[in-house]
Amino acid sequence: MTIANFDKEIIQSAQSKGLMYFEQNAVLSVEESDYVWHAEVQGNEVYNIEVTLKDQNEIVGYNCNCPIGGGICKHIVATFYAIRLQMKSQRVQVKATNKNAFANLLLKISQNEFQGFITQYAAKNKDFKTEFELWFADKDPKIDVGKKYSEMIKKVIRKHSDHGFVDYRSSFSLSNEIENIIASGNEFVARKNYRDAFAIARPAIVELMATIEYSDDSNGNIGDAISSATELLGKIINAEAIAIDLHEQIFSFLRTELTNKIYFEYGDFGYELFPLFQALAVKLNYTNEFTAFIDAQCAALTGQYDNYRRDFFNTQKIAFLKAIGHTDEAEQLTHANMDIVEIREAEVEKLIHAKDYGAAKLMIEGGIKIAEQMGHCGTVSAWQRQLLRIAVLEKDIPGIRHYTKKFAFDNWSMDVGYYNQWKQTYNAEEWRTVIDAYILEKTEKINREHKNTKASVFFQPHVPVLDALGKVFIEEQYWDKILELLKNEKKVETVLAYHEHLAKRYPAEILEIYMPLLTELGNRVNTRSDYADLANKMKRIQKDIPGSKEQIHRLISVLKANNPRRPAMIQELNKVLI
Repeated sequence: MTIANFDKEIIQSAQSKGLMYFEQNAVLSVEESDYVWHAEVQGNEVYNIEVTLKDQNEIVGYNCNCPIGGGICKHIVATFYAIRLQMKSQRVQVKATNKNAFANLLLKISQNEFQGFITQYAAKNKDFKTEFELWFADKDPKIDVGKKYSEMIKKVIRKHSDHGFVDYRSSFSLSNEIENIIASGNEFVARKNYRDAFAIARPAIVELMATIEYSDDSNGNIGDAISSATELLGKIINAEAIAIDLHEQIFSFLRTELTNKIYFEYGDFGYELFPLFQALAVKLNYTNEFTAFIDAQCAALTGQYDNYRRDFFNTQKIAFLKAIGHTDEAEQLTHANMDIVEIREAEVEKLIHAKDYGAAKLMIEGGIKIAEQMGHCGTVSAWQRQLLRIAVLEKDIPGIRHYTKKFAFDNWSMDVGYYNQWKQTYNAEEWRTVIDAYILEKTEKINREHKNTKASVFFQPHVPVLDALGKVFIEEQYWDKILELLKNEKKVETVLAYHEHLAKRYPAEILEIYMPLLTELGNRVNTRSDYADLANKMKRIQKDIPGSKEQIHRLISVLKANNPRRPAMIQELNKVLI
């Protein structure tokens, strides 16, 4: 036990009381002599404490003259806290003294002495020499900053690679070092030194993209470093008063790199860089260069799985044409690419904004047909939600009812939001008729689907009914229906899912359901975690259902008697008896 970790080693009660004493300034004094600390602590009276440390940290002895006698009392713990605080304060003072000493030493060194040291140390340490040259690169135009940063980044990658591969653990240390280099790029941006900042961003992106293909980056560290380099590039591009030739260099760099498919196949790096490329094209008025690039990329994307990237490029081309004021070309390209979801969505938004709901619905229906032909169920659902949105705007009650009911039960688990939206379109009397009819229809369908099938030997009809309608019963407070279905339940977990709703309403009935299920579970479990889970279930039932304690304790006695060679089970079950 040490002064650094004592609060994790001692019992909680002593730690809490000792901390309270310390925070209430009960430690009147604490002094150290030859690694032995003496303290006075105010309790019912003033107690004397002695603590012996080894190597200024390890606690090897302690004593207090309070009535407790022996062991670690709250007065000793309070002293531990006081010693820790005083040692920390001493370390801070030493650091401050060392810092001041270093600052004073720098003032005493002459220019010749300083230059001599730098020359000698740089000759021994190439890394220091490189960092020194890069820090003062703006003083000497002959220094090739880009080359030096490229070499530095390559060196870092080599250091953390094993025969060209970066494993899972090495990716963390690699990305940390690269992030530190990128941080230097952000410092350059702050100093408006955009050229040197680009000299960092460029090799960071290029070298890391070449590395990620041969890395285990499942923790995303290298990907995060690439994103940081991309953010740095964005800061450079969006900076004010940046030289036009630097913009041209970056445009050329991105045009070259974005032709490499790796940017789009390993993460979203190409999609993150492309907006920067487009922004530069707008700034530089590079209409022909940008559109030619996109056309060339689309022409090359002929594979079965290239649709997404091709659609992305065409969408970006339309956005670019609009940004530079070529609206006619943008409209033509839009109408030629209405099969692209994002483009159709934009047109639908325009129509909805203009309150041309009829045209918007026709366009959505066209999108649904395309999505159905391609087998894109998620896109169909997204378009249908747009139809619901329009139905709400038009106050189309039949339309709202159709889509809210559909979305309420689209998945196996009910969506309460859509359910309540559907419910609100009826008055109370109408709703009761509607929901009861739905429950009856759904129940009959479930039972019909499983009747006289081979699966019926293993199938319990009430289970899928609960899965399909459980949330409906809760929303409508049909507690009796849930209880009736649970009477045939075979798993205690299913009953517990409705425990909070039924325990107080039907205590005797629900306990009658629980007991055989707990018995079966108790006979089946065989690991400590299972025993603990069983005990926790018993505790919850015992707490929430009055009168259950006697039956649960009787069951525990039976389980313990039947399993005398399972000490772990007995230990966990005994916790319920406390």
